[in-house]
Amino acid sequence: MNYDIIGDIHGHADELEKLLQKLGYSLNSGVYKHPKGRKVVFLGDYIDRGPKIRETLHIVKNMCDEGSAEAIMGNHEFNAVCFHTPDKENGGFYRKHTFTEINQHFETLKQFKGFDEELELFLNWFKELPLFIEKDNFRGVHACWDDKHISWIKNNYRGKLTIDFLANFIKNDSIENRVIEETLKGKEIILKNGHTFFDKDGVERKECRIKWWQPIENRRNNSDILMMCPVEYGNELIEDDKGFYYTSNKPVFFGHYWLKGNPVIENDKVICLDYSVAKEGQLVAFKSEYLTEEMQAEKGFMF
Repeated sequence: MNYDIIGDIHGHADELEKLLQKLGYSLNSGVYKHPKGRKVVFLGDYIDRGPKIRETLHIVKNMCDEGSAEAIMGNHEFNAVCFHTPDKENGGFYRKHTFTEINQHFETLKQFKGFDEELELFLNWFKELPLFIEKDNFRGVHACWDDKHISWIKNNYRGKLTIDFLANFIKNDSIENRVIEETLKGKEIILKNGHTFFDKDGVERKECRIKWWQPIENRRNNSDILMMCPVEYGNELIEDDKGFYYTSNKPVFFGHYWLKGNPVIENDKVICLDYSVAKEGQLVAFKSEYLTEEMQAEKGFMF
């Protein structure tokens, strides 16, 4: 079976349809299918930010329901479940409703106004999306593949976001919290000496995401392994541990990190497919058959 692996969509249904058509998929009874039986693997983050969130969800879910695609959970789907699920024990919801959270989720809220039953349908679907996917020749995860976390998920996660799981997740020192935060949002380190930076949403942060896909031999300065870190801090040599890195020979695809420009492969075993479609970038796919052709991986990109 050959797969087309697609990164973060964030409500950009027009770009998704163009990409599917470029990959050879066409509408058949309202569902995109491939004449040769290829399937799409979607890597999460279907909602928020974009102009056609409902349309995106219908395309993705319909393809999954008809067997022409598989989808995993992104942090935005997880956040949406938490945002809309009341915490009956402690009050409020499992995700705060402050300006930051509402602003991130605003486009979804706006576009689903008057479609409450439809939103509930998709939220229930989000709860059952897997946290990762593994095929014979590749893996997929939204933000970071850590073998320890994947093993914990296999042995402890029941395949659905339950109230019990969310109640444990909101405890900052719980294993559920760490597994979800790092699998769906990526690994981070706290900047030293009081350094901070502002992220793409204008939120001041003191933690930087780790570029876990960076080959170990390319890691020298902090900027080599940290995203958006302050320039002064980035120019400093890495101290002690050089950060988490992936050691398996099976390639893993992921999204989440808002990369820019045309797709490039820094590490042929760890390949990001998020190129910022929601920030005037590109929606990107990778054709799985190119994984078997040494030095031909770059040809597998479609955008």
